[in-house]
Amino acid sequence: MLDIPITEQPPTSLEGAKVEEIPSEKIIRRGGIDFRSRDLEGDYQKLKGLLPTFQAFAENENKSASVHQKAYSLTIRVPSEQFDTLMSAISALAFRLDNRYSNREDVTGNYYDLQTRIKNKKALEERYLQLLKQASNVKDMLEIERALNETRTEIDRMEGRFVFLGNQVALSTLHVYLYENLSPGLTPVLDEGLGQSILVALTKGWQGFVLFLLWLVRVWPFLVLASVVVFFWRRRKLNNEGNSQSQ
Repeated sequence: MLDIPITEQPPTSLEGAKVEEIPSEKIIRRGGIDFRSRDLEGDYQKLKGLLPTFQAFAENENKSASVHQKAYSLTIRVPSEQFDTLMSAISALAFRLDNRYSNREDVTGNYYDLQTRIKNKKALEERYLQLLKQASNVKDMLEIERALNETRTEIDRMEGRFVFLGNQVALSTLHVYLYENLSPGLTPVLDEGLGQSILVALTKGWQGFVLFLLWLVRVWPFLVLASVVVFFWRRRKLNNEGNSQSQ
């Protein structure tokens, strides 16, 4: 029976590496900026205009509005070497800076450990392929193929994690929230086309009509009673006036 290597060799320790071979740091940078604006649309356009200068892009963004406030929230990805300068440039747009934060996560050990594990797994995969060619019976072939499939599954999982980790290191993440407070009585309006505006107006008109009908249903007994009272009061008044004239 073939001698099948079931486990991989342990990864080489980074501590034993030569000085000239010490790997570079792998740092994940994350941060955020919250600020108040006096011209939300203008500052939003300025912010978007800054991004190409720093090779950054908005991964996602959202516009919201309430009775008291309208706002934009963006998740920005920027090359790690441009992270600090972009933060400063965006902060300069603020009418009032409410919050600014950043943090660093050192993933150097995880990054190179994962890289080494992938290398060892691929070497193990190659060894299984060689053994598969040498297999002389079905039992050995099935055992080797099972181990080979397990190894390839582990390689795919680790490579996915490695690519994700590399992306997080290369592109820092910056969350930006900018808002504008609205004056009392000023209703925020999101950008809408004419058709959407007409639809909103019709919907509100119909809702008002329905509310009026509901009000009538609730008060109609009182209206009927009031009408009866007024009818008899006026009739009595007319009768009294007729009696006075006949006298």
